[in-house]
Amino acid sequence: MKNIFSSEYGVYLEAEGKNIFVASGRGGTIGVSRSVIEKKENEIVMQVELSNTGKEDILVKSIVVAEFLLIGKVEKVLENGWGQSSFSGYRTQINKTKRKIFVLKRDQNPNSFVKSFGYLEGSMVNEWFTQVVFSERSCVIGAVTSANQFTQIYLKENNKGLKVRITCQMDDLILKPGKKMVSEKIAFVWWRETRRTLENFADLIKKYSNTRSVENPPVGLCCAYYFQGNIVSEEYLRSQLRSLFLFLGKTDLKYVEIDAGYCTWGDWLEINNSFPSGMKVMVNEIRKMGLKAGIWFAPYVADPRSNLYKQHPDWFLRNKQGRAIEGRLSSPLDYLPQLSLKVLDPTHPEVQTYIRKVVKQFMDWGFEMLKIDFTYPVCFSNRYFLPVTRARALRMGFEVIRSVAGEKVFLMSAISQLSPLVGVVDSARVGIDTLNPYVSKIPIFGKMINGYMFKESMRNNSARLFLNGKVWINDADCFVGRKGAGLSHSQVDEQFEFMKKYKGAVWVGDSFKTMTKSNLDRYTDLFKKKLRK
Repeated sequence: MKNIFSSEYGVYLEAEGKNIFVASGRGGTIGVSRSVIEKKENEIVMQVELSNTGKEDILVKSIVVAEFLLIGKVEKVLENGWGQSSFSGYRTQINKTKRKIFVLKRDQNPNSFVKSFGYLEGSMVNEWFTQVVFSERSCVIGAVTSANQFTQIYLKENNKGLKVRITCQMDDLILKPGKKMVSEKIAFVWWRETRRTLENFADLIKKYSNTRSVENPPVGLCCAYYFQGNIVSEEYLRSQLRSLFLFLGKTDLKYVEIDAGYCTWGDWLEINNSFPSGMKVMVNEIRKMGLKAGIWFAPYVADPRSNLYKQHPDWFLRNKQGRAIEGRLSSPLDYLPQLSLKVLDPTHPEVQTYIRKVVKQFMDWGFEMLKIDFTYPVCFSNRYFLPVTRARALRMGFEVIRSVAGEKVFLMSAISQLSPLVGVVDSARVGIDTLNPYVSKIPIFGKMINGYMFKESMRNNSARLFLNGKVWINDADCFVGRKGAGLSHSQVDEQFEFMKKYKGAVWVGDSFKTMTKSNLDRYTDLFKKKLRK
């Protein structure tokens, strides 16, 4: 505790064309002060405030909330990335986090590896929170508010101990004369029991971030990505609804969610001929069965061939050279025309008007759940219409949706950074996709890819389990139990047991129409009402 109270703090900024660090107590035209928001025997919450007392604008890169040493032998550490698909799991030692350059760039915060933003060279980079377990105690460090900035906890061992640096990124925002900025609230929680520190940290997030309380986690059918990719249709949906009669009255299955494939990405209200009866008719058919209808959409990306992109190119985020930024950031193949995505600016007033129109129409059709996907590329720019941080821009995008959807509509996030969504979404995906349906039927390769994805997903889901029920409802993605999907029997059993016990969201990733009796029995067991209480 003494190390935390006496720790260094300050701000990384740009002045006169140079990147500098201004420590507390230096004086000059930057005022840096730190306050203790809460102090208990095993918990501290701190926040840093900046003020510009000069006459010139100041470009602020990041705030250092604390830098100090922890003494003791590290037994394990929870490394946590910024996105749902970023690595989250325990390491037995503190190693340098390697920067991704060509593959899965979306999984890392690019500014977290830049020295002028406070990167501690050679360190393990953690986003939002981390846990360090020593032989006699456990310590969790993380942000209990997260609406405005991304928070990093850098860890690096040396001969004196474990060096810790906590930063909150301001993303080159301008601090004008006479104005102030504050960091997120950062908590330090320690206890002997490893699990208790995580639970107490989640309690602090709930206290300071006004999290949403959802008593009944969603249970439903994901129709139809995990069975056949982005090919959904009225015919496929009707076949699933007919098969669902086998479950009615036996389980607490509540939702049927329509997946991607009903339109060109971006043109969310221009329904293609795969739904000739229209969405409202299909929603009514779902409702007649006593179920709720949900719909998947990716509100802040668009296909470059979409009418939205062709008609409103000025709504999209651009780089310094004026080109529309790329939206996948997962492989070098992203720039192929059939894979490319363009990214909307969620701070642009006209974009917000368009998104409100889309969500309102979804509500008018009768949808009661929205699955919000592919929002992560919003945070790979800082050239927004409004002068805000990347974290704030992402949150604004979700707040626009919530403002129209209201309190009764269930909001789920999918591929996204996590921390800015606290208090806005009801449920958040906390791991990667269960599997890739496009490779499932490829011998050897399909099993190798999907087996790897499953392990990655289960590790993330387990490491972030403490968030479930306090911060939001965790979504562990879909249970896929059919043969030939690329998962081994033991992996199917592992996922089945995990979903039965963890009391989070549960989604079906198979086709009910093609299920065998053994699979039907297993699903009935998974969704039994007594297991969900």
